[in-house]
Amino acid sequence: MTKLNFGCGSRFSQNWVNIDVYSGGPEVQRVNLLKRWPFPNNHFDASYSSHVLEHFTPSQARHLISEAFRVMKPGGIIRIVVPDLEDTCREYIRILDSFTPSSPPEKYHWIIPELLDQIARGTPSGEMGPYFQELRESGSADLRAYVQSRSGTASSASTTPQNLVAKLRSVSPQKIYNTLFYVYLRLISHAFPTDIRSQVMVLTGLGERHRWMYDRAGLSFLLQNHGFHSITVHSYRTSSIPDFNDDGLDIESDGTPYKRVSLYLEAIKPIELK
Repeated sequence: MTKLNFGCGSRFSQNWVNIDVYSGGPEVQRVNLLKRWPFPNNHFDASYSSHVLEHFTPSQARHLISEAFRVMKPGGIIRIVVPDLEDTCREYIRILDSFTPSSPPEKYHWIIPELLDQIARGTPSGEMGPYFQELRESGSADLRAYVQSRSGTASSASTTPQNLVAKLRSVSPQKIYNTLFYVYLRLISHAFPTDIRSQVMVLTGLGERHRWMYDRAGLSFLLQNHGFHSITVHSYRTSSIPDFNDDGLDIESDGTPYKRVSLYLEAIKPIELK
């Protein structure tokens, strides 16, 4: 069974063909996702993408889904995972409904960054970075547990710095390139007046900023408009792709989801194309 994992980042499996814009090692093939992918038509039995589409504009996302459709075999299954806009919006409304000026809910200060920060941020970590630091230093145990349930690991991440050996082991040519590239961008940014610098240049890390958000309706329309049918909503533990969880892409070894607050949609490429 041939399977394609596009936009894989550092989340890949040897049982899949893993492609991304940048490659940190031999397990990932470097491919410009915004051009024609280097695979023939009707080649893969399945395709998969997790937390990728939201980092592209709607027109760019349409190209990704179009290419996925092209390289998949008729009858093949596509699985798309994105942050769940509906879930976040419902949680925002639930928290807002409990608001009173005399007793504002603590959770409000998290749900706003969850909803808006990665779309609006112009600097690394945006509003979430300071929030996590404050939460680790003075947040209540209940609030830390809540943020952990929404974000995964960030709220409880260790503040202990890596030792020198660990840092050196994590270095790769791609990381060095990325670091130098962002230093270059920061130097260029100083050509603009301070007051408008943040409006002219966005200095977030690669893949850090969201360009769009999806709910089950919007993502279904996107798949339908590119020829897929039989769209179904799944969980991180369920899939129509045979033995999907054996590859550990959406599920951790302890049985928890890799990404919290996610939408999991699968669809099929028709066997008879119109």
